[in-house]
Amino acid sequence: MWAAVAGGSALLGLLGTGALLESFSWRSAFAVNLALAVIAIACTIGFVPESSHPDAPRLDAGGAVLAVAGLTALVFSIIQAPEAGWASARTLGGICGGLAILAVFVAWELRTANPMLDPRHFRNRHLSAGSLSIFIQFFAFFGFTFVTLQYLQGVRGDSPLAAALSVLPLSAAMMPTARITPKLAARFGARNVCVTGLVLVAAGLAVISRIGTGSPYWLLLAGLIPLGTGIGAAMTPATAAITEGLPAAQQGVGSALNDLSREVGGALGIAVIGSIVSAVYRSNLQLTGVPAGLASKARGSFGMAIHAGGPVRATAATAFTDGIHTGLLYAAGAAIIAAITVAVLLPGGLRSRHAARGQTDLAPATR
Repeated sequence: MWAAVAGGSALLGLLGTGALLESFSWRSAFAVNLALAVIAIACTIGFVPESSHPDAPRLDAGGAVLAVAGLTALVFSIIQAPEAGWASARTLGGICGGLAILAVFVAWELRTANPMLDPRHFRNRHLSAGSLSIFIQFFAFFGFTFVTLQYLQGVRGDSPLAAALSVLPLSAAMMPTARITPKLAARFGARNVCVTGLVLVAAGLAVISRIGTGSPYWLLLAGLIPLGTGIGAAMTPATAAITEGLPAAQQGVGSALNDLSREVGGALGIAVIGSIVSAVYRSNLQLTGVPAGLASKARGSFGMAIHAGGPVRATAATAFTDGIHTGLLYAAGAAIIAAITVAVLLPGGLRSRHAARGQTDLAPATR
């Protein structure tokens, strides 16, 4: 249920945003979140208890500040790398600084009495494998979404709504797969299902990386189906590995770690894959004979190049698809590395205890 909702809602967000942009300005995509936030806050206050722990510890404010500072420095430096240069002092200093702050965060969490995230949990192979799988899945998913929607609108000329509709087959493949995955895990083992899912993710990304300026839609579709199927198959056993890697009293920690892996993976996916695409785009953009001012704007923004029209648009479209080829292949490689790591960390015969008990036994237990 969690896997289907988490993945499906992300695509519904794209569809809703596309519909808003058809009739309103880009600001509407942000304004609608205010209403959604009000609903979420009201429901949280009304239905969510403060803590399931009878003696809930105080918030680890120091750890929270260090985590936010380290991730912000790291993500921002990666995003700015194509403009500042990957080997520049600004980029290397920002990345090293972010990693250093995260190292301090780990040291802090090891010493504090009530850590926000105890690094010792990662000694558990199930939890580590599940966290890595979720991280890479959303790294690839958000990175793919970020660059593919630009391709659909900027290169193919689709409207925002048409672009969102174009990626819905991913959700159509993912949600039913997530629904039957517990049965597959019970029969074939969680490790086999999770590894197969990650391999399908890599295959889907590799297929989509072949799109060009004149590619038919079926080529994109041919990659969306295995990508969606792979995410649906890999996400459920990965989530189960995280929650089952901790005792019942620490299920809140497992849930938080699952969400942390998803959000950090998504943020870094947009930063890393987006920056790779941007770097290749700029290096392959040849604008001989174009006025210096226009050429500078085109190099700074793919969107500006597309709006320029004429030969600038055609050249920019080709350079951007070159960037997609490289960026999505890196994402596919990350999925393969994750598949190998999960295969090593998870025991071969592991079957989710939830799946093994079956729905009849699980329902009263969770109530």
